[in-house]
Amino acid sequence: MQNQEKITLLIVDDEIVSRSSLEALLESDEYQLFFAENGAQGLEKAESIHPALVILDVMMPGMNGFEVCRRLRANPTLAQTPIMMITAWDDPTAKQRCLDVGANDVICKPFNRADLHARVQKLIITA
Repeated sequence: MQNQEKITLLIVDDEIVSRSSLEALLESDEYQLFFAENGAQGLEKAESIHPALVILDVMMPGMNGFEVCRRLRANPTLAQTPIMMITAWDDPTAKQRCLDVGANDVICKPFNRADLHARVQKLIITA
């Protein structure tokens, strides 16, 4: 990776507060952040920018994060893109469901900067 090249992250979350929080936690010279407000918009944006990582909320109206994750995995050009799902459910069953639909990692809200950065870096490096 060249010094000027930024890592593209796509954040898909219907709540502006969550998008703003993630922006504040991830904003750096290292990442270029893109946002989508719903599942359909997230799929469209992923197709156009081919992000290095998708950070995907589970609970969204219309198309939820599980369905978005399934569709990303079914798309040949995006199937290998790492997906981190975020959820307010601190429940092992919910976490397992995220992994079952194809997520690479699951993080529960609220999260701290150090943990979030470590997980993002791990997913990008192992991709």
